[in-house]
Amino acid sequence: MTISERRYRHLLTVVEHGHFGRAAEALNISQPALSKSIQALETEFGVTLLDRKPKGVTLTVFGDLVVRRSKEMNTAKEDLRREIDLLADIEAGLVKVTFGPYPSVISGYPALARMQALHPKINVMVHVAGWRDVANQVASGAVDIGIADLRNLQDDARFATELIGQHRARFFCRQEHPILLRKPVSMSHFFDFPWIASRLPYQMAASLPRPLGAAGTIDLSNGDFVPAIEIDVPMQLAGLLAKSDAITIGTLTMMEPDLRCGQVAMLPDVMPIKAGYGFIYLKNRSLPPAVLAFMKVVRVVEADIVERERVAELQYR
Repeated sequence: MTISERRYRHLLTVVEHGHFGRAAEALNISQPALSKSIQALETEFGVTLLDRKPKGVTLTVFGDLVVRRSKEMNTAKEDLRREIDLLADIEAGLVKVTFGPYPSVISGYPALARMQALHPKINVMVHVAGWRDVANQVASGAVDIGIADLRNLQDDARFATELIGQHRARFFCRQEHPILLRKPVSMSHFFDFPWIASRLPYQMAASLPRPLGAAGTIDLSNGDFVPAIEIDVPMQLAGLLAKSDAITIGTLTMMEPDLRCGQVAMLPDVMPIKAGYGFIYLKNRSLPPAVLAFMKVVRVVEADIVERERVAELQYR
């Protein structure tokens, strides 16, 4: 059962003014015509929507329900209109995206910069969150798309996923770090020092040798590896390493500027870790052109990163 927009407007106006006469005046119709419209609405639902008293009118419990639900339907209609408008015009769109910590730095922010250059009128709303929170934000509809670790999501019927990035993670430390004096550096040496990183999913944590030493701990509630120094976003890592015996995890492209200027040193590749992540979005939700355009840009940026990493591998191996 639906309410005509005219009768719904009549009901809301009566509720707003609390009086048929004042509401009729505001609507520029006669009071009998307004009363007839409300009566027709009550007949349609088979209940009384307004308590009519000498000093004015108030909603009955049925009237309150009708108003609330009608507002919800009106909001849904407005949302539908907005989505149709977005689908029709890429340059007037809005991209709502949440990045996982490492994807944000590796390709997320560079892709946003390139997106702004290509489509300056598109608005963007960005969040960075742990990989679990990324999936939750996509599932709730708070964002259109997420970019995060896909390990636990590829069998989730709610989501469509696309792998876009697989990058070799390396360990880095400050120049003159005591670990560099050990010849040769072995995997066990890594656990003598605190790690700086965002938390690692339990599948990666399961591959780490035990005991973890000074590197960090295991979150017993979910099996994640929690580094000794846990950070939300892996940025300004060279500054965190300076005058510290901590070591950090990053990709060559993330750390290349600091390697080039001598702020950090790359440790021997004795502990292979691969960072894999991709797009996450709802299967039953159409993506606006602005989001599809952003996804296209991310793919281009990822291809550029692969080439940069290939060159850096040759230079720093």
